[in-house]
Amino acid sequence: MITLFQFPPAFNVPNVSPFCLKLETFLRLAGLEYQVKPVMDPRKGPKGKLPFITLDGKAIADTAIIMRTLQQYYEFDLDAGLDARGRGWAVSITRLCDEHLVPLLVYFRWLDEQGFRQVKDVMFRGIPAPLRPAVGMLMQRKIRGDLKGRGLMRHSRDELLGFARDDLEALDGMLGDLPYFGGAQPCSADAATYGVLANLILSTLETPLNDMARSYERLVGYCDRMQARVWAS
Repeated sequence: MITLFQFPPAFNVPNVSPFCLKLETFLRLAGLEYQVKPVMDPRKGPKGKLPFITLDGKAIADTAIIMRTLQQYYEFDLDAGLDARGRGWAVSITRLCDEHLVPLLVYFRWLDEQGFRQVKDVMFRGIPAPLRPAVGMLMQRKIRGDLKGRGLMRHSRDELLGFARDDLEALDGMLGDLPYFGGAQPCSADAATYGVLANLILSTLETPLNDMARSYERLVGYCDRMQARVWAS
């Protein structure tokens, strides 16, 4: 049995973390049996981040490594229907989401005042009220350092929104009139795209980035299809 350790649901999406939602969506697309154990402290993970799983008593972290491990362990390939070009597209789409669009989402949640006001009320609910300001400052300091390492903190808020628009335009163009990024059927890239797009489009959070994502009708329709197909139950 796979045990999935991740944040609990919030903001009207199955998981507030794009990476947690990516992995659980992958598990559902693959039809794998699993159980969930909610965790609020990422430091409990083997690499200090969520999500992670245990499989045969071994803890495994990082969504890409987990997905590869599970496909080898259970002998299946979620991208079996893709040719070499399609597999290349799937990797490229996943990297765009994981390495660029998700960090921008993190910025507008945690470092932009509009997003932070909403996030802290939910994410710090279990922390005693007198400690919340200090915890918030520590979280913002860590996130600012992480994003600085990616080079994002060199840019203004408007410039970051411009980068986000480029990402969303690219995803909208690659999806086109297809039902899924994998074509007629979802592929591994759909786990990554849904993980971040659901957190932008279906989430109740209100940020400039969320508003921007909701303006792409094809991406909104895509999220609705994935929600109905993967998360109906």
